[in-house]
Amino acid sequence: MSEVYFTADPDGGLDALSQRLSSLEDGMQGLTVAVDAYAPSDLSPSGDVWNALNAFSQDWSDWLKVISGNVSALQQRLTSASTLYRAAEAKIGDAARQGAASLGGKPS
Repeated sequence: MSEVYFTADPDGGLDALSQRLSSLEDGMQGLTVAVDAYAPSDLSPSGDVWNALNAFSQDWSDWLKVISGNVSALQQRLTSASTLYRAAEAKIGDAARQGAASLGGKPS
């Protein structure tokens, strides 16, 4: 049977990924289509191009909101995981120090 090892690095891994996601989310805020700056007749005589661009812009905006919500949820999960790993590491360290002290070793 093969052994599986799992490590988590709250500082270098989880927090770093959360920061990258934050910058990605900030960058997405500028990805909008400014269709309202044009009159329908500016883009085509019938206004069909403006209508198509307006529909696309609305769909684009709606999906950006979905993506942004998912990124935010992932950031919250990463923050929670990082906090839990830090708490677990602290408890393990405390238990190790207590164990060493009870055996007569010097606590570090």
